Amino acid sequence: MNGGITLNESPFRARHNQPLSERALKELYKDGTPAWIARPKEFRQYAVDCYLADKEESDAMVAQYRMEDQEELTDRKARLVNVMGTRDFIEKLRSNGVHCFTYQAPPGEGTPKELLNTVGLWCEVPTERNLGHEWNGHKHQYICYLQIPAMHEWSLLRLDDHKLPIGEAHRGWRTVLSQLILKGVLTEEKAHLIFGKPSGPQSLKYRRTLHDFRNGRYPNERREKANI
Repeated sequence: MNGGITLNESPFRARHNQPLSERALKELYKDGTPAWIARPKEFRQYAVDCYLADKEESDAMVAQYRMEDQEELTDRKARLVNVMGTRDFIEKLRSNGVHCFTYQAPPGEGTPKELLNTVGLWCEVPTERNLGHEWNGHKHQYICYLQIPAMHEWSLLRLDDHKLPIGEAHRGWRTVLSQLILKGVLTEEKAHLIFGKPSGPQSLKYRRTLHDFRNGRYPNERREKANI
């Protein structure tokens, strides 16, 4: 005896319905060894092929929702250039008369991980000095988020498994600059005087955005809500 079980007694047999298992195995093998047991690699490849076929069909169905210039917006080599420290970006604004501050959401429960490497940019809008959160004697409005500790010149689009856009993988400082222009913090002329004019094919979306803004296609929602 050893702990109540004899040395000849199998713990497996004591706890397992062996006759039932033997009948199940006999039924399973009655027509010979199943193909998925005899040739597991083939069936594994079959499963992979089925998955890829389903994914190809799904991708085709959602292709109509992809952005027109998606290939350009996901070109890492072309877009991840001319890196600038986020502090340097803010200093350029302040040294050119822009009243602004940044706020970072504290890490911890309830803070999405996407926000951990970002800060919110708040600026005084010269034509709307009576609107916003007061700080340091000036009222500031939320403009957009900045990536820290640095940003490349152009934002890089993030794609899901179906190649559909789901936000930005990297925030570019030109994207921030376009928001400063659209929301009235800087004029286009002054923005390019401070940061330089954009160039290259990767600047197409940025230039198109500013063109639409000049032609009145980006209404100021804050101004409309405040009736000013």
